[in-house]
Amino acid sequence: MNQLAKPDHLTVNLLAFAYGIDQTARFSWWNHADQQSMMQTAYRIVITRPDQQAIDHEFVLDTGWVKSSENTAVLIDNLNQSLTNGSLYHWQVQIKDNQNRTSELSASAKFIYGQPGLEKHGIWLSEFNTAADQLPNLGNLIFMRSPRFKVDVNRLDSAVISLIARGNEPVKMQACDLFVNGHEVGFGSARPQEHYCGSDKTAIFYNSYDVTAQVTSDNVIALATTGTKLANDNAADPNDNSQSQDNDHLRSVGLRLVLYYSDGNQQIINADENWRAFDATNAMTDNGQRIRSQYFGMPMDNVDMHYYPSKWYQNNFDDSHWSMAMKSPRSLIDPGREVLRPYSSENTRRFSDQFADAKVVQLGEGDWLVDLGKEIIGSLAVNLTSPVDQRVVVWTGEQLNHDHHVRHHLAAGPDYIESWSLLAGKNQFHTYQIKNFRYVELRGFKGILSVGDIQPWAIRQAFDENASDFHSDNELLNRQYELSKYSIEATNQDVYVDSQARERRPYEGDLMVNANTSYVISSHYSLARYSMDWLFDNPTWPLDYRFFLLEAVWQDYLYTGDQRLLRRRYQDLKGKFYFGNQHDDYFDSQLGLVTGMGLVDWPIKERDGYIEGKYNTPFNAVYAGACGLMSKMAKVMGQAGDAEFFANRYQTIKSALKKRLYDEESGRYFDSLDEDGNVNRHCSHHASAYALAYGMFDNQDMADRISDFVFNNGKFIGSIYFIYFMLKGLINTNHADKAVELLTNQDSTPNAKTFAAIMDSLHATITPEAWSNAYKPNLTMSHPWGAAPGLTLIQGLMGIVPTKPGFEEFQINVRAGQLKHLQAKTPSAKGMISVKYDVNEDGAVDLQCHVPMGANAVVKLQSDIDKAMVNDQSQVVKEHAVMLNSGDWTLHY
Repeated sequence: MNQLAKPDHLTVNLLAFAYGIDQTARFSWWNHADQQSMMQTAYRIVITRPDQQAIDHEFVLDTGWVKSSENTAVLIDNLNQSLTNGSLYHWQVQIKDNQNRTSELSASAKFIYGQPGLEKHGIWLSEFNTAADQLPNLGNLIFMRSPRFKVDVNRLDSAVISLIARGNEPVKMQACDLFVNGHEVGFGSARPQEHYCGSDKTAIFYNSYDVTAQVTSDNVIALATTGTKLANDNAADPNDNSQSQDNDHLRSVGLRLVLYYSDGNQQIINADENWRAFDATNAMTDNGQRIRSQYFGMPMDNVDMHYYPSKWYQNNFDDSHWSMAMKSPRSLIDPGREVLRPYSSENTRRFSDQFADAKVVQLGEGDWLVDLGKEIIGSLAVNLTSPVDQRVVVWTGEQLNHDHHVRHHLAAGPDYIESWSLLAGKNQFHTYQIKNFRYVELRGFKGILSVGDIQPWAIRQAFDENASDFHSDNELLNRQYELSKYSIEATNQDVYVDSQARERRPYEGDLMVNANTSYVISSHYSLARYSMDWLFDNPTWPLDYRFFLLEAVWQDYLYTGDQRLLRRRYQDLKGKFYFGNQHDDYFDSQLGLVTGMGLVDWPIKERDGYIEGKYNTPFNAVYAGACGLMSKMAKVMGQAGDAEFFANRYQTIKSALKKRLYDEESGRYFDSLDEDGNVNRHCSHHASAYALAYGMFDNQDMADRISDFVFNNGKFIGSIYFIYFMLKGLINTNHADKAVELLTNQDSTPNAKTFAAIMDSLHATITPEAWSNAYKPNLTMSHPWGAAPGLTLIQGLMGIVPTKPGFEEFQINVRAGQLKHLQAKTPSAKGMISVKYDVNEDGAVDLQCHVPMGANAVVKLQSDIDKAMVNDQSQVVKEHAVMLNSGDWTLHY
């Protein structure tokens, strides 16, 4: 009998390396089926300390064999009774299957229980004005280095650095680049979260980095951190200095390295007064100017190689002429206003990405254009040769002007114009500020520029390119999938945001699309969950966005199988239905509708002439859909009364919408109803699209009529944001052919509302905020919420969606339209799912799929199919579906 494969893909609280966990931690893993109908019947989890790794059968905790098929979000009872705060542990899992086979223990994964003992005070430059208890007006970029320290690597089990960096755009983005022995290992720490869990406290996050692979016998830690002095960089009003005193004392870095040895001993290295610090004011020619959007400002990267210490982060760099660091006079955390928390998503890092389409073009004498090949969010790693000492002007941007020069003044507002003062010979340096750009133009450069001299230094989370895939017989669809996939990869920083180019803050509606697209291309679910949690405490202004957060939480539960967020935020979820100080639910019991407007679409001119009233169709549709979801969540929570209430509210609004605002003659929804009961009889596409997307129809005939209108004769209408709702409604009402037609529109002329135009005319490599500058003059080219094609292709065309939490059961419902070939691979909480769909010349279909161990698949077939060959065995099709359990399957029908 074949050996049962060891589990892998181990995570705790959705993280491969979790830190700061407590007794409520959830353990998950993937199992692997080597034949059909396999399932896990029992699991065993063991936890060890570093000093027990070499000792057989000695564990801190051994669950023994637990009879269970669960492999997602597994809770270990009384975990806190076995573990010590701040300690590192290894954990492994083994399983039994329904053929009485037992796997070996998995490879071990690590976690840290509780929080590290960080020093109370961080460090900064030594030139503190201690009498005034204020920092002087120093530079905005500081380099720091530890003294050399020795490590007995033969005894080393693990090395973990915990980091807090205070002082750079506190509500926009922290900025501290961390190096160990010349290797960049992390970018942090995550931005603070105000109103944490509904309190008056701000959560200050620390990041922990496993640096075991980078530690050698002789070591140096180095970091670059920005410490913007002026708090008004966060404000739209540059004259607002109201919080400058508070911002001053936050400029510091707290760091602790813990070396865990295999004999149980620990070695601790803190950032302290023995570190060296370098004020990079002259190195960056910092004159106090800022690159600004309406929402934030950041220092400029004006590099001056006369002062810039090249290779400052490497071990053999001589830092003896640097100043000694000094502890900040104020603590890292203000216990009266702040609470220390571990960051709960994957760490952000710098990546020196290289893209196949990168090229260099000489535009004129001394004028060089670098096309990186794709837009990045980050900065640059530069290694170029200059024949002479010279100063060059550097333009970066997302777009090119019509004259092929870089549009350095972004449509979104920031003006990316800086300078580099180069020395004759090699010039090696990094820039540090976070910008959104694809193009770099060097003006006045004497010399030759080649591909590779200037490379992107992208800030993002690690991303597995092989974790997902999609291919079809339509190349435009394939390109849209890759566009969506890279859009998610490039924009995964410390929290989902609208765009790093302009606002740098999360929005609930943006998150809904961002998360769903991320789910289908990556098994890293933690950033979506963290972003939801952030938005509970910091909601945005559109009324309908509060309900999109409910959708996101429900999807989190289905994709992860973990109830933690749902349970912790259940009361907050209910609170989304009540508005303002009066705690009003906006429900008019006489009409059966709710008041309120919502965003509908943005900019306003994209709303298809929508007429706002007292009772608006889109808002009521979204509200009703949220009631339906809230009823489901209440059932999960065992709240029968809530479940019944919200189910009734859903039905009431649905019936009232149809009665009062649906036009039977045209098969369309009217926009709105005025307070006096008069109907605004204008029928925008938005009103019908929202109604369709949220199920405001009674039967298929009604859905068909609404779909015909929403389809808009095969042309997208409204903004890129709005097409999510168009596509969702069409797919969910059996009109995938219409969705495919919209997505495969080949019109690539400028300003066309097509993805062909986005890629071939706008030259976007991350989904943009608008179809072109004509529709939104201040657009940015880096909005992951525009990546609706990615989720539509997997959740829609392939129909791969979880129907029970954690993919205990999922659906495969291929709706190919006129396509003849579709193939996809997507991760799930149970493991990898793959589906291959081919239409033969005789019209018959071959469908191959892999169902991961522990999951069950419901394969939907067309309504006229009553028999299918399943692995060469004839099977009667019941209720238009075939049920499959784990393994590889081939269907022919």
